[in-house]
Amino acid sequence: MPELSNINVSSLKLDLNNYRTVHQRSELKSINAMIAVSPDWFWSLMESIIDDGYYPTDNIIILKTNNEFIVKEGNRRIASLKIIYGYINGIEIPENIKRKISELDEKWKNRNINIPCAIYEETEIEAVKKLISLIHARGEKAGREKWTAVARTRYDRDEKNKKETGLDLLEKYLVNGKNLSSNQKECWGGDYPITVLNELLPKLCPYINYDSSEKLIKYYPEKKRNVIEKILYDIGIQKLGFKEIRNKTFWGFDYGLTGNKTAPKPSTVEQLNVNGKNSTQSGSNAESETVNTPKVKGKKLAYSITDKKSVVKKLKEFKPVGNNREKAVALLEEMRRLNIETHPFSFCFLLRSMFEISAKAYCQDHKKENLSSKKKDGFDKTLSDLLRDIVKFMTSNGKNKEKEKTLHGALTELNKKDGILSVTSLNHLIHNPGFSIISTDLCKIFHNIFPLLEEMNN
Repeated sequence: MPELSNINVSSLKLDLNNYRTVHQRSELKSINAMIAVSPDWFWSLMESIIDDGYYPTDNIIILKTNNEFIVKEGNRRIASLKIIYGYINGIEIPENIKRKISELDEKWKNRNINIPCAIYEETEIEAVKKLISLIHARGEKAGREKWTAVARTRYDRDEKNKKETGLDLLEKYLVNGKNLSSNQKECWGGDYPITVLNELLPKLCPYINYDSSEKLIKYYPEKKRNVIEKILYDIGIQKLGFKEIRNKTFWGFDYGLTGNKTAPKPSTVEQLNVNGKNSTQSGSNAESETVNTPKVKGKKLAYSITDKKSVVKKLKEFKPVGNNREKAVALLEEMRRLNIETHPFSFCFLLRSMFEISAKAYCQDHKKENLSSKKKDGFDKTLSDLLRDIVKFMTSNGKNKEKEKTLHGALTELNKKDGILSVTSLNHLIHNPGFSIISTDLCKIFHNIFPLLEEMNN
C-alpha cells in the first residue's frame, strides 16, 4: 500500500522515461518534449492551475527510488508547478501565462507548494505499472489527456515485451534522421502515425531487398537511408497514409522504387477499409485513421470548413498561374506537406509569405494599370495596405459588387487586429517572441481568406 504524504514541489523529480516521449536526458528536455507533443493541453493545464490553484482531486503517483521521488503519474501537473515556482528555467512561456505567473501572490504560492502524493516503494513497481495501465493504456479518460498511439505502443513494448518494429524504427530515425527538424524530433517522439508505419514496414521490405522488418531496422541508417528517411518523413507530415500505401500507385512513386515489384494485394481487413467500411484494429495499434474517402454517385465527398481535410483539399486543387509565381508555388508545396494541427506556426509563416509574394506578383501583372506594391517614397507598402489596394483594384473601387462580395470576408479577416490570421497577428508571429496561437480556428479562417489568395494567382 502507498504512503500518503504532502511533498514539496522542489523535491519531486519528473519521469525521464515518460511513455509520452522518448527517453529524455533532463527535466528541461522532458518538459520541452511534453510541450512539443501537445502544447494546447500543457498550457491549458498550467493556466488552470494558475487561475484556480492546484486541486488535489488525484494524488500524484510517486515511485521512491534511491531516496528520490520519481513522478510516475502527474508529470504535466508537476512540470507546470516547477515552471510556475521557477525551479525549471529555459522554457518559452506564452506571454499571457508569463504575465499571470508574475502576478501570483505569496498566499497562492504557500498554498500550492506542497502536493499530495501516493508514494510507492521500489519493491512495489509492478503495482505502479498496473495502476498507470488502468489510467492510460486502455484509453480511459479519467480527467487526463489520452495517451497517443505512440505512448500506448511504447508501453506495450517496454512493459509487456510486445514486438513493436515500427516504434523501433521510428526511435532509431529520430536519433539518426538527417531530414527532420529538432521540433519534429520532439513532436514525433510522442505523436506519430505509428499504425501507418506498422502496416507499411512488411510491405516495404521486398522493395529494398530485405526479407524482414528486423533486418531493415538493423541496417538502417547504413543502408537504404535516403529512401527510408523520405518515407518516414512523409508519414510524419501525413503526406503518406493508409490511403496511399493501400493504393498500387504508391509502390514506388516518389521513392525510387517504381518497377521493382508488383504491389502486394491488400488483406481482407485492408480492402474493407479502402472500400469505406469499418474494420477492427486491436492492441497497441488501435488508432482512429481516415482512409480512402468514398465517392457518392461519382461526386467527391465534401468536408466541413473546420476539418483540416478541407484545407488540404483546397491546397491540393490550388494551381497558381502567371509570371513571378515560382516562389509562391514553392511555398504552396511546403504548405501541402504540413499538418496544420501539429505545425500551426509553420503553416501561418508560409501562408503570410505566400500572401506577400502573391500580392507583389499581382501588382507586377497590373503595373501598366498603375497598381504598385510601392509607396510614393519608394518604400514597400504594408501588407494590409497593399491587400486593401488590390481589393479596390479587383472590385473597380467597389463597383463590381459580385467581386466585392467574394472578397469582403477575406479583407475583413485580414484586417482584424486580433484575428488569428490577421496581418497584425501574422506580423506578431514573426517579430513577437511572446505571441502564441493554437490551431483550433485555423481551418475556418483559412477558408475566409483563401478567395483573395486565389484571385491574386489566377
